Amino acid sequence: MKQFIAHRGNTEGKQPAFENTIEYLNHAYDLCGGLECDIRTHNGKLYFGHDEPQELVDTNIIMQDNWFCHAKDLESLGTLLQMNANCFWHQTDTVTLTSKGYIWCYPDIYVIDPRAVWVDFEDKFANLNTIGGYGLCSDRLPVPASKSPCKS
Repeated sequence: MKQFIAHRGNTEGKQPAFENTIEYLNHAYDLCGGLECDIRTHNGKLYFGHDEPQELVDTNIIMQDNWFCHAKDLESLGTLLQMNANCFWHQTDTVTLTSKGYIWCYPDIYVIDPRAVWVDFEDKFANLNTIGGYGLCSDRLPVPASKSPCKS
C-alpha cells in the first residue's frame, strides 16, 4: 500500500494561508494518515512554519505514525531527534535519510526502494500505484480527495 503524504497539510493544491497550521495539518492527517510539516525554533521553542514561526508545535501530534517533520534549522533538528520524532533536514541534497530510516527524495529524484518518499510539486503522478517507494509527498492528491482514501 502506498502512502500519500500531505505537504504542509495540502491535499488540493497549495494553500499558503493555511499551510503548517495545526487545524490544517490535523485535517490532512485525518484524511490521509500521512503528513509533512515544517518546524523551526524560535526563542527556544518549536513552532510550525516554513519561513517564520506560526503556531507552537503540539508534540503529541508530531509523534504519530507518518508525520514527517522537516526541520528548518539545526536547532530544531536537534530537538526533534532528542524527542525521537520522525524528522529530517536538507537543503538541495539528492536524497536525505529521515531519523526513522525513510529515504526523502528531492523533487524529480525517484529512488526505487520500499522506504523511499518521492516529492512531487508538479502533479506528475496520476495515482499512487505508480510510486516505486513508500509514498508520495505532494500538495495535491493524485485523484480528487472525494475519490481517494489517500492510500492505494
